[in-house]
Amino acid sequence: MKVNHSLVWIDWRLAGKTAAVQSLGRFAFLFPLAFAFLAVLLSGGIARFLSSQYAVTAMLRESASQEEAIGLTKKIAALPAVRSAEFKDSTVSWKEFLMAYPGVESIPGAADNPLPGYIEIRIRHDRFTASGVETVISALKPVELVDKVLAGEESLPRLFQVNRALHALSLAGFAVLVALFFVICRLQERLRCIAMTGDFGFLVERGVPVRRIAASRAAGAAISGIVLAAVALVSAAAALHFLLGRYPSLAVAIGPQEELFSPASAAAGGAFVLLIALLFAVSSLLGWPSARSAGNR
Repeated sequence: MKVNHSLVWIDWRLAGKTAAVQSLGRFAFLFPLAFAFLAVLLSGGIARFLSSQYAVTAMLRESASQEEAIGLTKKIAALPAVRSAEFKDSTVSWKEFLMAYPGVESIPGAADNPLPGYIEIRIRHDRFTASGVETVISALKPVELVDKVLAGEESLPRLFQVNRALHALSLAGFAVLVALFFVICRLQERLRCIAMTGDFGFLVERGVPVRRIAASRAAGAAISGIVLAAVALVSAAAALHFLLGRYPSLAVAIGPQEELFSPASAAAGGAFVLLIALLFAVSSLLGWPSARSAGNR
């Protein structure tokens, strides 16, 4: 071996088969890790599901015209915390009431529609917090067209508490997977370094600095991490895209397909790739002392 050559890929040149097998094992772990990352990222833990089941209802005054109601609905939909706002006139409101309570129409005096129109407002899952909901309620209450705002304020604190707890639990679960993956990588590096102790000693005897070997191996590990993490992330995104298309009901809990390829998801995916590259590099550096200690025996 010519020691003036780059040492970045020294593991692949000297132990190519072992490095390939270990890389395959790392990818097998990285794929579910990337899948879990995307699922937690899009769903916000359970925030997307909870926000899809929750709605703020703005009951309109009887004097509100349809044009005014539609104009107000558009303004509400433009609020940062609002995912959607839908106006339902008194006819639709009455039909929904009859579906919920069949037989009411047969009661004497119930033939006339007593219900006003309303606006149903859904909150964005990433704004599904006490402050996010409060901004919507505060914007509705002063409006003259709005007679009453129904937001279930009594049950909201408990709902937000459950949301925070489950979100923290999902993040903790992901952190445990990352830690387990790091332990596996470090163990692999230790075993590989011990097996290559003689090769490293050969280089050191010919004047190659120990720090250069360690830094070069860490750089090579980081590059491998970038490649494997990127492939795993793309594969996980393709699998999740397929599942969301095959089972549309999953979008209620995870999110729509198009959000997989949004700029925010791309930025988060880049952070995931860099995190894995860092884990690879650190595990390489931590495994290096094993080679030196084995060589001193």
